[in-house]
Amino acid sequence: MNRVFTELTPECEITARMYAQGYEKKEIANLKCRAVSTVNNQLQRAFEVLHVRNGRELATMLYERISGVKFTMDFAPIVRSAVACCLLCVFSLSLYHEQSDMRRPRRTRVERIERVRRIE
Repeated sequence: MNRVFTELTPECEITARMYAQGYEKKEIANLKCRAVSTVNNQLQRAFEVLHVRNGRELATMLYERISGVKFTMDFAPIVRSAVACCLLCVFSLSLYHEQSDMRRPRRTRVERIERVRRIE
C-alpha cells in the first residue's frame, strides 16, 4: 500500500483511509480488532493533523492525493446558468405532473368485510 496521508502514523492512516472509503466506525473497529473508542481517537487525530472537518472532506482529500487532480465545484458562470435552467425545467415539469395527477379522480376500491359472531 502506498502511503497517501504521510503526515499520519501508519495505523492512523489505515483508519483514515477506511473511513474515507465509506466504512463505518464500528466496521473499522471490528476489522482492525480495536475498540470503537480507539477508532474515534485515531479519526479525531487525523482530522486535526489533516485540517479537515468531517468524513466528506477527508474523502475529498484522499481522492485528490491519489488522483493528483484538485477536486473543485467551481464552474464557469455559463455552466452554472445552464445547470440552473435545466433544474428549473425539471422542477416545473414535476410540478405540472403533480397538479395533473391531482385533477384526475382516483378510483379506489374499498371492500367491506364484516365479521359475524356466532353464539352457539
